[in-house]
Parts: sequence; C-alpha cells; structure tokens
Amino acid sequence: MVVQLLVMSLVLAGSTFAVGMLPLSYTFSKSHLERLSTLGTGLLLGAALGVIIPEGIETVVEANPNEVPTGTISLSLIIGFILMLIIEQLISPNAHSLDDVPISLPKGTSADTAEVEFDAELGELDQGGRSLDNHNSNPITPAPFDAGAGKERAFTLLLGLVFHGCADGLALGVANLKTSPGTANALSFVVFLALILHKAPTSLAFTTSILSTNLPRPNCKKYLAIFSLSTPLSAIVSYTAFHLFFGDGNKGNLIGIALLVSGGTFLYVATVLQPVSHHSPASAELRPTTRVFFIAVGMFIPFLLSSLIGHGH
Repeated sequence: MVVQLLVMSLVLAGSTFAVGMLPLSYTFSKSHLERLSTLGTGLLLGAALGVIIPEGIETVVEANPNEVPTGTISLSLIIGFILMLIIEQLISPNAHSLDDVPISLPKGTSADTAEVEFDAELGELDQGGRSLDNHNSNPITPAPFDAGAGKERAFTLLLGLVFHGCADGLALGVANLKTSPGTANALSFVVFLALILHKAPTSLAFTTSILSTNLPRPNCKKYLAIFSLSTPLSAIVSYTAFHLFFGDGNKGNLIGIALLVSGGTFLYVATVLQPVSHHSPASAELRPTTRVFFIAVGMFIPFLLSSLIGHGH
C-alpha cells in the first residue's frame, strides 16, 4: 500500500501543478470548466456518501462488535464538517472573497475572448475582471498596484487552499490504510479520482487568482507548487502517523473515525463551497437539467467503481 500511495501522491501533485500552469498560456471556455467543476462536485458527494462514510461506519462497527457506536459515528462526521467550516470562515476567511480582484489576462488575449470559470471555492469573476453578480455593470477599474497588498492576498489564498489540501490528504492517506486489500484498493482509488477531478478547476482558479494580484510569475509557480504538494504530503504524513503512533489494537476504530471525519470534510466542500443548488450567474453556462445530470453522473461513478474494483469481503 505504501507504493500505491506514493504513486497516487506523485500523480496528484503532478496533475495539479500541470493544470495550474495552463492559465499562464491558454484561455478556457467557461462552459467546459463549469461542467468539470460540476462533475467534481458530484464525485465528492458520491465518494463521501457512497464510499467513504459507509466504509468508515463499517470499520467502526467492526472495531466495536458489542455495540453500534452511533455517537462516535455522528460526532466524527460533525467534526469533519466543522473542521472545514473553521478553516474557511476563521483561518482563511479572505481566501474566498475575490469579488474586488480584476483578473490579469495571458499575453495576446483580450477581455472579450478570454473566459475562465472559477471554482466555487475561489469566488466568481469572469476573465475580463467583471463581477459575475452583475454582468451589466462596467468592468472593475483596478486600484493602484500595491505590491505588499498583492503579495498578502496571494499568500492568503495559498494559506486557505493549503489547509483544504491537507484535509483532502487525510482522506487519501486513511483510504490506503484499510487492512483488506480489495477494500483498500477500491476506497483509495475512488478517493484519488474524486480529488483529481476536484482539484483541476481549483488549480486553474488559484493560478488565475494569484496572477491577478500581480505577483511575479516565478513566485506564482512557487505558490502553485506548494498548493500542489499540500494534499500528497498530507496523505503521506497521515498514513505514516497511523502506522507509527497507533497500535494495532485500536487502529481499526481510529481508521474508521478518520474516514468519517474525511467524509464530513468532503460533504462540506461539495455542499457549501460548491453548493449543488447553486444558481448564480456564474453557473449560467449550464442549464439546470445539465447541471443535475453531471452531478448525478459524478455521484454514481464512485459507487460503480467501488463495485467493479471489489469490496474485499
């Protein structure tokens, strides 16, 4: 399982960084990125409701054969949800408030042709620097450039998403801890796939956002690299910590709790940061029926993959 986790971590870091580099050279259709983001929302919900939480409940019940610890199950889910709430609202509250930030354009691109759709985590602006809450308003006039303020805003964005990445890493690391090989493979692969598709639009939005702060491009690449490594490193640290510091006697119960906490964080990201009922102008590129379709497909994919790969029982 160690080799599998290392390979997943390497692929996740590389793909996140590669996708994040694209805004430096290319522009994107809002409709395509909206579809990807919506599918990612469905995958997060499906991974949480169809795989992570059921596996966590099963693991906790197996570790407590004399009773069903409903209190532990519910408390773990609540802690995971509140953990992400604290990160978003208290630790990095400005990481999601980019309504006043104009978006810089790649070289040779005009505001009329450049389009980028932000992940819901990072705010809602179009590439021309106009607030999507009011398409009839005039483009935002950039304030005089303040290098210190720009760097501070970029760092705030980085800090918020690194915390999110670490929470995601917990899910991937713990998913590779399951003692049954078949279960571990199915669970870890589903979590891995959900994270890959979730981080693609987030990485695009992150790079575009820090470019808008006029941060030098070499520094943008460094920030992107740090963000890209946050989830893989957190996954490796989580996996290692469980092996080194927790004995086998209570490991099953702790793994189950960790899975449930991870499920709670996934539910928060999917339902609050990327709300399934979101109908703002930012999502106007997709009709409601199309949006429902992509979310539903995303939700069924983890369940189907888990069934095909095998449950291990």
